[in-house]
Amino acid sequence: MSFLKAFSTAAGSASAVLKATAVQKCAFATIAETIPKAVSPFSPHVQAFLRDFNTSEPVSIVNLDRGVFNAPLRRDILHRVVVWQRDGMRQGTQSTKGRADVRGSSKKAAPQKGRGKARMGSLRAPHIRGGGIAFGPKPRDHSTDLPRKVQELGLRVALSTKYAQDQLIVVQSLQEYTSPKSRELAQLIDQAYGEPTLLVVLNDCNPSLELAARNIPRCEVIHVEDTNVLDLLTYDKVIIEQSAVETLESVLAETV
Repeated sequence: MSFLKAFSTAAGSASAVLKATAVQKCAFATIAETIPKAVSPFSPHVQAFLRDFNTSEPVSIVNLDRGVFNAPLRRDILHRVVVWQRDGMRQGTQSTKGRADVRGSSKKAAPQKGRGKARMGSLRAPHIRGGGIAFGPKPRDHSTDLPRKVQELGLRVALSTKYAQDQLIVVQSLQEYTSPKSRELAQLIDQAYGEPTLLVVLNDCNPSLELAARNIPRCEVIHVEDTNVLDLLTYDKVIIEQSAVETLESVLAETV
């Protein structure tokens, strides 16, 4: 009987412990529901100075999309995109003449037998001097394929690289520049930005700026829809106006 009493007493204490644990879990769940959810420690934006194009002086601070301008730096993606771009830039117009294209007689050069020498046929054969080229290059398309997602990822990585290296300059607007003279634009670049090679990205057309930059070898002006990885990596600094940044963010923003 004493054993049974001890067993029942232990069972009762165990059930009491389980009930207390259940009550604690319910209380913890209630408290957890009332606590607000933690905010992500990473902001969805990174910041950059918004500068004046004529003086390169900071005017304010602008927010940039973290997914577009602070993506992980991946050299393999940049390499794939640059190779794909340069493949598409190849002209593919080189051409050589085969034995059927070379001018000359098709008469047999020497008798088949009786000379004590090797047989000899057409003088346009590849092993004859002045003959055709065997398996020479012909005009063809050198372009290759690359998935669209890899192309967009390459642009994000290239823009993020420029931002990380402090080579991305965001300006208020490039539409206020009205001088078509290359000398004035070159002086402005020397005074405000030093002497690096510059890539200027426009959101809207500015004929004066494009005309002025045409005669400056170290400066190129492109539209935002023509932004590409090869140009971004070729030039030392990238000057992009704020509206072009918004356009890039709307196109390259990652969708969850």
